[in-house]
Amino acid sequence: MRTLFLLLSTTALLPIGVAAHPIEPVPTAENQIRDDIAAFRKAFKAAGSSRDASALRRFYTEDFTHTHTSGKVDGKDARIVSVLAAEQTVEMAPTPEFNLSCFGESVCIGRALSPIKRASDGKWFDVRWTQTYVKTTKGWQIAISQATGLLNTVRDAP
Repeated sequence: MRTLFLLLSTTALLPIGVAAHPIEPVPTAENQIRDDIAAFRKAFKAAGSSRDASALRRFYTEDFTHTHTSGKVDGKDARIVSVLAAEQTVEMAPTPEFNLSCFGESVCIGRALSPIKRASDGKWFDVRWTQTYVKTTKGWQIAISQATGLLNTVRDAP
């Protein structure tokens, strides 16, 4: 009886002992995709900073559109011109908030917040924006982008 009691006691403790040792997370496909998008965004900023027009062309799909906070819509070529001219764009802006949701292995939606300087008066305001990233034969590309200005955040400095 004593042996049975000891056996049951130590068996009951096994799950506690196992739970006390954390298991390292296994890399998943989604983690790899997130890393790929982070590398894509870093490469985009490098191409934009160096004013590399041919590199920037690779980052957008042919039918790309961006809707500005004003409602104006740009296509791929106009957006590249904006980046090359060092205009305030969400692609080049700092992103204190950035969340990524992936749907399968070829579509991700980024949702972010960025401070943007207005060209009209030099004041800063926050912009909430979304971009849809798609994986094509050319790699990851931005298919669509949209920005919404938060006018209640207008200020003199970022």
